[in-house]
Amino acid sequence: MARINPFAPHLPVHPGMFVGRVTELVKLESALVQTKAGRPANFMITGERGIGKSSLLNYIKHISEGMEGIGETRVSFLAIDIDLDCNTTQLGLVKKIELGLEKALGKTDPARDFLTKSWEFLKRVEAGGLKLRPEEEQQSDCLLLEQFAYSLAEITDRVCAPAESTIFGTHFDGILILVDEADNASKELSLGSFFKLLTERLQRRGCNHVCFGIAGLPELRNVLAQSHPSSLRLFDELVLGRLSMREARRVVEIGLDQANRENHQKTTITDDAKNHLAYFSEGYPHFIQQFASSAFAIDEDGNIDGKDVFNGAFGKRGALELIGDRYYRDSYYTKIQKESYRQVLRIMADKLDEWVTKKEIKSKFKGPESTLDNALFALRDRQIILAKEGERGVYRLQHKGFAWWIKMYTTDSATLQQRLPEMQEASHS
Repeated sequence: MARINPFAPHLPVHPGMFVGRVTELVKLESALVQTKAGRPANFMITGERGIGKSSLLNYIKHISEGMEGIGETRVSFLAIDIDLDCNTTQLGLVKKIELGLEKALGKTDPARDFLTKSWEFLKRVEAGGLKLRPEEEQQSDCLLLEQFAYSLAEITDRVCAPAESTIFGTHFDGILILVDEADNASKELSLGSFFKLLTERLQRRGCNHVCFGIAGLPELRNVLAQSHPSSLRLFDELVLGRLSMREARRVVEIGLDQANRENHQKTTITDDAKNHLAYFSEGYPHFIQQFASSAFAIDEDGNIDGKDVFNGAFGKRGALELIGDRYYRDSYYTKIQKESYRQVLRIMADKLDEWVTKKEIKSKFKGPESTLDNALFALRDRQIILAKEGERGVYRLQHKGFAWWIKMYTTDSATLQQRLPEMQEASHS
């Protein structure tokens, strides 16, 4: 009988399955409390792909809407979540915010009429084919940003009014605007300038109950700074790290508890299997979901053991291959075009994610030292390998999984099979 697989590697983690991030949640809840008190505290969440940024945004959205969180204080925000891509313009960003507000608030005729009047300026912008740009470019565009700030401030005043005196029928402590994938912002979007000018204009109008939360890859800092250097000061940055082994095991346990509530057939798991899953995932929430999902899918007897984890991880279209397609293939084939660069990665993969000296790499490298130097520089510059801080000529791959993928999909399978006992032994430690 087919079973519902509780692990969802393609989706943000459901709040009921969220694990860890206590320190970050305390800070984010504090930002909401500050905003409720009229002292808006914007935040920025950064981290590697698969580290759980979207899941954390999803969780704080639920907390902002009144769900129980870490602290005792409860808040009730109108939360809007949007994302960016490389084609999003400033006008497009404004329209996404408009759409979110309209969907949340436009439930009665008076409310819809008020919102329509509040956003009339957008129709004029679209009709004229104009774009919102930073203040220093065109005075007319600056006026459009003024109008947007005015409309947002007016809506915020209405939603924060007592429930009995507002056309929306509900009182909110403020508005939370969450922007995911913010590192995708193009130069034309001028994201840093947009937030800098918008927050200043909201403050001038006495609007102090709007909180902005943005998330993206570590490059998000550069995206903001290139647009407006002082825009970084608008946000408190939270850099997400990996989950601990204990937290990774807890993710698996919560997932199986969910499966056993939804499925007639119950599923158990051995301690060894949980340790293997925690080890292979390296503390990346997305990886935990994928390895656990693959192990659950391959299990046939209702008891996930070490064999299920290994077959699910290293079998055809298993977890490692799927993760590799999303995370590693581009780094290995697209970001680098020279075989000499890939040769360096294959050499480094022998040490998994341990530190390797240039001397060790050179002893196995087939080619002149100048080519090796170019390869190391390019790989480091493109953030495919990491350089050890304070020690010259020492490097490592970012993930064990990248090393395993290199050995599994760029060398013969027998090489990988020789390493499996070592991997299994390491996952016990």
